[in-house]
Amino acid sequence: MSSTQRFPIFTVALALVLAANPISASGRKSGLASSSTPLVKVYALKADLDGAIALPSNSEPASGDVTGTYDSETHVLRFNARFLNLSGPATNAKFFSAAAIDRAGWATVAAPRPDARLVTGTAWLDQEEEQELLAGRWYFNVTTEKHPEGEIRGVVRLVSKTN
Repeated sequence: MSSTQRFPIFTVALALVLAANPISASGRKSGLASSSTPLVKVYALKADLDGAIALPSNSEPASGDVTGTYDSETHVLRFNARFLNLSGPATNAKFFSAAAIDRAGWATVAAPRPDARLVTGTAWLDQEEEQELLAGRWYFNVTTEKHPEGEIRGVVRLVSKTN
């Protein structure tokens, strides 16, 4: 094969390589931001619990907090909830999703052993639950026999995100 015959083959081969691996004028590959592998995002979550935003609100001395993380790659929520000074043993403790914090929502994730003072849990979230959580439409609610609708409640908020 002569050099004049090899030139068109080389040109076509080079064009195919460049099309598959575009390089900008700076010599760097372009399109790195559109990589098919998404960056891992782990969100830190927190909720401060009290009776002021429970529905109906109350003046019980109870309080608590929820801390946790959500991994958007594995869709796993891990959390710790702590309750203090409830009017009696907790009968239920759950995450809820609602359009607004001043409305009752629908249960999404229940905490195991709500009668304990410290509850640790793990849950897998579906796409809709993830969207609601990350949009700030979740709250955590703890019920007791005296307050069956909720003695303490708190808005779940994102406190940080890591890539």
